[in-house]
Amino acid sequence: MTIGKKTENEKQVISTACPLDCWDACSILAAVEDGVIKSLAGNPANPVTGKALCSKGLAHMARQAHPERLRRPLVRDAAGEGFREVTWDEALDLVAKRLDQIRREGPATAVLHCAHAGSVGLLKKLEARFFSAYGGVTTSVGSLCEGAGHQAQNYDFGAAMSHEISDVVNARVVVIWGRNPAETGIHAMPFLRQAKERGAEIVVIDPRGSATSAALSAQLVTPRPGTDGALALSIAHVLIEENLVDAEFIRRHVKGYPAFKDAVKPWTPEAAEAETGVSAEVVRSLARLYGSAKPACLLVGYGVQRYTNGGETIRAIDALAAITGNIGISGGGVNYNNDRMSGYLDSEVLSGQSLRVHHRTYPRPMMADFILSADHPKIKAIFTTKANPVTQFMDTGKMLKAFESVDFKVTIDQFMTDTAQVSDVVLPCAHFLESTDVILPPAVHSYLTYCSPVVEADPWVPSEHWIFTQLAKRLGLEAFPAQSEEAWLELALKPLSEALGYSVDVLKKGPVPVHEKDSEVDNGLVAWSELTFKTPSRRIELWSNRAGMDGFDPVAVYRPVGKRPSPEEPYYLLTPHIKESLHSQHFLDLFGQALPVAYLGLSAAKGLGVADGDKIKVFNSTGQLICTAKVEADQSPELVLIHEGWWLQKGGGVNQLVAERAAGMGLHAAYYEVNCNVTKCNG
Repeated sequence: MTIGKKTENEKQVISTACPLDCWDACSILAAVEDGVIKSLAGNPANPVTGKALCSKGLAHMARQAHPERLRRPLVRDAAGEGFREVTWDEALDLVAKRLDQIRREGPATAVLHCAHAGSVGLLKKLEARFFSAYGGVTTSVGSLCEGAGHQAQNYDFGAAMSHEISDVVNARVVVIWGRNPAETGIHAMPFLRQAKERGAEIVVIDPRGSATSAALSAQLVTPRPGTDGALALSIAHVLIEENLVDAEFIRRHVKGYPAFKDAVKPWTPEAAEAETGVSAEVVRSLARLYGSAKPACLLVGYGVQRYTNGGETIRAIDALAAITGNIGISGGGVNYNNDRMSGYLDSEVLSGQSLRVHHRTYPRPMMADFILSADHPKIKAIFTTKANPVTQFMDTGKMLKAFESVDFKVTIDQFMTDTAQVSDVVLPCAHFLESTDVILPPAVHSYLTYCSPVVEADPWVPSEHWIFTQLAKRLGLEAFPAQSEEAWLELALKPLSEALGYSVDVLKKGPVPVHEKDSEVDNGLVAWSELTFKTPSRRIELWSNRAGMDGFDPVAVYRPVGKRPSPEEPYYLLTPHIKESLHSQHFLDLFGQALPVAYLGLSAAKGLGVADGDKIKVFNSTGQLICTAKVEADQSPELVLIHEGWWLQKGGGVNQLVAERAAGMGLHAAYYEVNCNVTKCNG
């Protein structure tokens, strides 16, 4: 086989990459014969993801050829009861006419652009430039995913940076905190197994336990939901009390240690046991393990910061690595997210911020509330891209009311999602296997991958780039010129090309690592290896003046979550990712019309008179959901777990139970700060 070139009697093998909002961003080789994709496989040029693809990655073939893919523009009929197919000219003329009318009536901020990470392709970000050129609309601030932790690491280190996952094999201790790579980031698992084979002690901290703890036979620590910050501060208390800190590292590279030392004094292991449910003995044992076996690696997931205290929790975890000197060394680090592309992108090309005449923002976790209450101007149109807010954003019931309150809704998507169903115009778009794009390095590796079109859509379905270019022509937006996708990429990636020599032509040849060439320091494997941080002091800031100026405690503290179980809602409700889907993207085919599964602890199920397979109602003051019960012998009786992403039209929609609630730090959605009740359904 040949890559990127077809010869007689040979398959064509084309380099591309997975655009899912995932830890791994896999580099892919697609084998094509006679215009049909025959297989997808990992690209060995990316040593982290090159050996295998997960089930979600392999499912891209079926999604690309799916019979229910949208292939014609749809417009809601006059009666409002259904959709009719229209031509592209008719659909785009209608959308442009409504956008032009809103702009002329003014201001353009009456248009709300809802976008998220349904695709992480770089070119998809050009939609922001379109809306800036249009005059500036209402756009989001804040986060549904990782914003609290990201802001916390900005305060502590100046940026969020991770080691490449292959470096974990050099650790003597690995603490996997609120992260489940066995199901949501499988390319970490071979390296974790190798670390264990080389003698590393592995600990998993998770309120429920996970496939990861089982697969690695790891020590499992199960704090109550939302109390991870108290656990981290108590571990720090023991490290300091038993002199397991690195005094020289602290002296040279840490700001604010005396204040942090004072802050952790109340958090004895006994105090932590009362708050977290983790025994004082386990707290001491965990602290001694982490503090005495250097290098020690922290792999931190997004689950620990899906609470109103999420940012403070990440700051407390960051401090553990700082005071033990586990920063900037192979096998160490606080590996949360990765700003590896910082400085390598021209953000103005993509966002066009300077083009805005007006601009208004809404808090992403509170989108429905904003739409229902916005004034001066009211929201007249919602334009949704790369997102399915009815299913995935908070408080589904309120979101449906918000959409109903707006006169004109446009959604670009490949399938008739719950959000598309309540829109007025639905525009189909190309699959990534039919498109040009670039996928940036994710949290676990440093490789950037160019996506060449693998096949053509049949019948033809355009890219979002084409859609916005055509709308720009109709609206006369000179600042969004009609130019090729490659031309836009060259402009956006000009800083990368100038710094590292990676032209678009070079990127087409396969995945490339994003780190300084011939550098012994920045080899892409170890974060902060120079021990020069991007904070104002150039040190790790356990005391952050910036945090204080933003209205937060300057030093890491623990604040209890605002929602705790009560007689009316006696269970914590957790809504993690499911192995088979990335958020709601695969639920078209998953499980048919089966009910969502609610996992209950054995003693809780017995008390409710519930057995495996029973139909139950999970409910709270926000909403309710009918589920099938699954009884877990080892699950805490305090927990109910339902996976997120299940479509409403398929009988799901767990965010019907999740009220809009945001953390201050990072303006982040507190998805896990939810309680519920359960009752068995009759019949």
